[in-house]
Amino acid sequence: MADPLWVLAGLAATSVAGLVATLGRYRRRRQAAARAADRTSVRGEASRELHLPPTIEAAEREMAMLLRRMRAYLRDPYDYATSRIVGEAAFETCLDRAGILGARIAELGGAAPAGPLEHERTRGLILEGLMAGRRMAD
Repeated sequence: MADPLWVLAGLAATSVAGLVATLGRYRRRRQAAARAADRTSVRGEASRELHLPPTIEAAEREMAMLLRRMRAYLRDPYDYATSRIVGEAAFETCLDRAGILGARIAELGGAAPAGPLEHERTRGLILEGLMAGRRMAD
């Protein structure tokens, strides 16, 4: 017959493993819900959530970094080490961020705050510029 102490230790190990698995599933569900909430948020709300640079120079540096990453992603979507963009959703997020930064640069330069239509236009112009640069490189 088995030693009762070993039986108890086996049951404890099994329950701990079950608890760890349950917590892992719970965490993945919460992360998926957070990503879904981010995707469904209104574009204007994103600017309130993000840290915006305080100066034009800082905003331009961040914009240059985003544009380099997006160009690298368009060249080779599977080269994560170069672009730091993991998929189309992340590319869309970078494009939104670039549009928000474009509006921030304009505001810091003295322009009136941009509305949602202006944000979409800026986003389209950035994407169009990236695609034109890609065609010229080919």
